[in-house]
Amino acid sequence: MRLNTTATKLLAIVLAVGLVGSTVAFAFAVPPAQTTDSHVSTQDTSYLRVVHASPDAPAVDVRVENETVLSNVSFGAVSDYLSLPAGTYNVSIVVTGTDTAVFDDAVTLSARSLTTVAASGEVTENASSTFEPVFFVDDAYTPAENESALSVIHLSPDAPAVDVTTANGSVVLAENVTFQNGSDYVSVPAGNYTVEIRPATAGNNGTVAATFDVALEGETAYSALAVGYLDADAAPADTPFDLVLTEDATLTVELPSANESMNESMNESMNETTGNETTTTDEETGTEPTTTDEEAGTETDTETEARVAI
Repeated sequence: MRLNTTATKLLAIVLAVGLVGSTVAFAFAVPPAQTTDSHVSTQDTSYLRVVHASPDAPAVDVRVENETVLSNVSFGAVSDYLSLPAGTYNVSIVVTGTDTAVFDDAVTLSARSLTTVAASGEVTENASSTFEPVFFVDDAYTPAENESALSVIHLSPDAPAVDVTTANGSVVLAENVTFQNGSDYVSVPAGNYTVEIRPATAGNNGTVAATFDVALEGETAYSALAVGYLDADAAPADTPFDLVLTEDATLTVELPSANESMNESMNESMNETTGNETTTTDEETGTEPTTTDEEAGTETDTETEARVAI
């Protein structure tokens, strides 16, 4: 299952909501067409996007360091990935059209994190679920040219655990996904699908509760967000059930060449055979300590890169 945690949830969601709609350029969380510098260092940066999925929550304004960065954010908004230096920020959130602050605190962001944060649950008094932000780590690998990756995230407060299939139950895309959780990514051929959402059963064949048409492109990962109320007539707000399809960050892994791998294997074998030490410390050699690229603040090349394939 994709990561779900309550730790520091409110802090991160407020900052993320506050920056909905921002366009930023960074190495692995911006569509290629929007990237202005594909070599931006990611060593001291955090990447966030937000889904406003609390169906009875009011619209809000958000301030970062006492500056209003967004006004009238409402249910259903999904932000772009946002690039922020790791650190601590003062963030406040107020109900739109009022001076009533529902949050005002310091927000600390860790470096090198790539996360979708969903504002979920309900704010109405005595509601069936508690309002809370939930974290999901976006960790899909880039699909092949004619393949797509799909994860289903359950954010509907009154819906039971669900199975998600293609038309007539022919392919199971996700099973037994419970509220505030997400399924692992699955690979499917790129194309157009009719998606059926059903109460979870052992055979993934429950009565279809809702049907949606989705289009999945090749080399692209998606989250299908189940939001709103399954029974809007009996809910605190008239927010019908819906499926929001959003494109996710993906990972591109660069493997060493065959020659490099062979040389590394031979060197390891020779070192093991001869009993030679493979490394020496600065103290042993009497040389001055060296500074790594990360310590110096310069960009380093890694074997793993991440990007958004939008």
